[in-house]
Amino acid sequence: MPTKNYALTLKNMVTLTQTKLHVLAEVVGYDISYISKWSSGIKLPSSRCIEQVNEAMSLYFAKSIILHHKQENFCDTFNITAPIHDGKELNIEIQRLLCAAYQASIKGNQLHKPKEKDSLFSKIVIGKLNATMFLSKLLQEELSQVNDTGDLLVFGEFCTLADMGLWNYFDSVQLNASRITIRVGLDVDKLDKKVKYMQHLYWTLNAYLDYDFMFYDSQKLEHTNLIILKDRFVVQYSLNADDTITMCSCISDKDLVQTIYDEFILSFVHQPCLITPMKSLGMNEMGFRTGFYATNHFSFFLTNGIEFLLPRKVFDSIINSIDESTQSQDLVMQVERLRVTWEELLDRVDVDFIIPTTSIIRYIETGYIYLTDIEYNLTLDERKEHYTSILNAMKSNHNITMGIINSSVKATDYQGYNLSFYSNHSSCFFKKNKQYIHNDAYSFYVITNKRLLDIIQKGFDYLKKLPMYHTYSADEITKTYEMYQSLITRMLTLREKQ
Repeated sequence: MPTKNYALTLKNMVTLTQTKLHVLAEVVGYDISYISKWSSGIKLPSSRCIEQVNEAMSLYFAKSIILHHKQENFCDTFNITAPIHDGKELNIEIQRLLCAAYQASIKGNQLHKPKEKDSLFSKIVIGKLNATMFLSKLLQEELSQVNDTGDLLVFGEFCTLADMGLWNYFDSVQLNASRITIRVGLDVDKLDKKVKYMQHLYWTLNAYLDYDFMFYDSQKLEHTNLIILKDRFVVQYSLNADDTITMCSCISDKDLVQTIYDEFILSFVHQPCLITPMKSLGMNEMGFRTGFYATNHFSFFLTNGIEFLLPRKVFDSIINSIDESTQSQDLVMQVERLRVTWEELLDRVDVDFIIPTTSIIRYIETGYIYLTDIEYNLTLDERKEHYTSILNAMKSNHNITMGIINSSVKATDYQGYNLSFYSNHSSCFFKKNKQYIHNDAYSFYVITNKRLLDIIQKGFDYLKKLPMYHTYSADEITKTYEMYQSLITRMLTLREKQ
């Protein structure tokens, strides 16, 4: 009997044992999308990992067949006449079938592959302008075609790539993916030397809220010079001394791209992440925020409304707005914990607030805040009460400072500031403005490296030295508000009627 191909053999094994694909994905340690492609014949496992994959699957299939007493069904399905006495023999036989089927599929693919097509290098581009234009167009086109999730591995150093202009290539991407993860190296020493690199870091994260960046120590990444988009392409590039690309080659053969990705993803996952995205920080007993507020000194750069020093009435309104469910009860508890935490801290902690003028105007107009994991819009009356609550807190605790930074021209590049920064000087995190996330990208970045935390904190402290920064006392805030109160109230009343 001719040897069956790999897809049919695997499909028959799955049918015989009634194995769910998500279960088989857990057995082999691959995403379910891979298992689906293997069983449908769209793809084959890479030759580098086929032995481990077949061993794991054969062991699982053998145990299932023995458990459900389907040895005879197995022999009938695969036309095996010799008796099988135990699970060990069955395991060996299944491995033999899978390996033979894999080899048959490999030979079949080679026979049907067009000989005139060079599947190794799709393109080689030489020259600064040509290479730059090619890489920019490639990233924009390929990222736009990812419909589910994507993983972009960028071997190189973030600051060097920023000087090269790489991150600007993402400006024109029409992103359709539910989530794109970008893994890249970061030289902490380089980031510490120049303020501009800290600014590059912030503005890149602020501009591309629909992406989840993961930063790693660049020492193990900066000399490989590869850019890999999972399932799409591999680019190898060369840099001049002036950090410009002089040549790049692109591989688009799907099997080869998968093999290279499987090999080089290990360079990232085998080392700790310096900045990692998170879906939620939580406010439960084990959550990040609970430990975060167990200190006396805070610095906040607020862009998503002003969610601090809220009056009790607003907390009640937020809780009442939460739908009833098990998950919602967790949110209620988070809000309650946050309220109690700030009531306890209010009179004794040092708090430095920095708020861009654009963010203040946006908050005055909309009342939007992003408190813990909840989006809420304060009513006009609630915003007025919030203003009073802030003033009372500042008068009661003179260690609360309110700094305003006039937005630069740069701030208008992407709807203003949309990335907040929260620090207790021992730990810190960024929070995206959820209104401007258009897919399933995570809302938070946690900085896990202490030295990097200090550098980022120093970057935000640097804002206080700029001429556009000014600290307002409670009296100055009162005078400013009284000066524009009538205008603000009339404009907001008109807005609410629309």
